[in-house]
Amino acid sequence: MFKSVFLLLSLITYLFAQDCSTLYPEGFPTQRVDKVLCKKSFVLGYSFETKTPLWAVEHLTKENTATKEIALEGFRYHRDYALARKYRATSSDYSYSTQDRSPLVPFEDMNKDHFASHETFVMSNIAPQDYALNRHGWVYLERGVRELANAYEEVIVVTGVAFLHETNTKVERIGRHKVAVPTHYYKAVYAPNTIDGPKMWAWIVPNRAVDYKKMKEYRTTVDTLEAKLGIDLFPNLSTALQERVESKTIPL
Repeated sequence: MFKSVFLLLSLITYLFAQDCSTLYPEGFPTQRVDKVLCKKSFVLGYSFETKTPLWAVEHLTKENTATKEIALEGFRYHRDYALARKYRATSSDYSYSTQDRSPLVPFEDMNKDHFASHETFVMSNIAPQDYALNRHGWVYLERGVRELANAYEEVIVVTGVAFLHETNTKVERIGRHKVAVPTHYYKAVYAPNTIDGPKMWAWIVPNRAVDYKKMKEYRTTVDTLEAKLGIDLFPNLSTALQERVESKTIPL
């Protein structure tokens, strides 16, 4: 009973949070979104047209990556009532498709906090991802990012989807609500406090079956990733800092 009341009060608090930008001093990606959704431990940029998040930003720390304390059992995908009904996707949209429900911020990043874990299952955090990529290469990449947080105490992670279609190519959609299927997924990671100074990592991966052994082929620089996307991923960082670190490719 107490847990249910706590979750309800927490839900009310965070649904009505208007601005969480001060919690993310590096800034949000400059891509246009229809609504910024502030969650307890991450933030989403949501598109009404695709019915998916376009990006997510999280501050991942060594504490988050410690041994799991919350079991996966019992969590369910659920609607985001911060969105009007006509802009929401539902879990059933993914039924009978080759696309998995892929969270931009994974449960494993939030396993120290029950409510934050619960929020990773909100449908505004979910986008369609090829089932083989979701269960192999992408899981490997998520694990690697948590290892970066463990090694460097804290990292800022931007995860997003991209629709890089050729001219006149129709966007694939699934389900009753016509959820758009991305052509690519990406991650950019900023570690501000390594022994060698700030560092960045980036990947952009096609939304198809990719084995974990092949993921290194999709490593890139933040500069290159931003050029492909046409946006700035860490806009509040100084120009000098961006010029120094965004052009480097560093092994995971």
